[in-house]
Amino acid sequence: MNLPEKYKWIESKVPLPKLVATALQFLGIKEIPGQASNPVIMNMAKEIGVDGIYKNDDTSWCALFMSYLCKITGKPLPDTDGDKYNYLRAAWFLNYGHKVKDGEAMFGDVLVFQRPGGNHVGLYIAESKTTYFVLGGNQSNAVTISEIKKDRLRMARRFYHIAAPATVKKYFMDSSGLVSKNEA
Repeated sequence: MNLPEKYKWIESKVPLPKLVATALQFLGIKEIPGQASNPVIMNMAKEIGVDGIYKNDDTSWCALFMSYLCKITGKPLPDTDGDKYNYLRAAWFLNYGHKVKDGEAMFGDVLVFQRPGGNHVGLYIAESKTTYFVLGGNQSNAVTISEIKKDRLRMARRFYHIAAPATVKKYFMDSSGLVSKNEA
């Protein structure tokens, strides 16, 4: 893993939740500004069957990334109701797995946030008093771990076929003070 220094503690959490372990493999993947698109991101669209409608990585891709992670880890996706655009909608993950009670989000949970013009989806890594540290796609146009204000959380969701790994619990970090304002 090529984790920033402040997140090196994640390496000691074994086993990692599948979604987190898989997402970390993509850490640093960035969209390409302009007409070109990152082939890794475009392959995600192809793998989940939305390459006919997802044409450029300048289009929001947090839900595309999460849908792709679910597919390659064998996690179920909420029913699309026949609309493949749902694979590209962060709010669609409000239907993922099981609702987590307010204040009980933990390592690896799927978090859905509100943002201007829509929603954002990512994975819980840790929290501070006022923010969540979120691993996700399309955070500053890349796969990163970013801080997002807790008051933007719409819902946390969780799914495990069997019991969650022992590493699934709350982790606390100090806020860097640099809070994400760009998940579009």
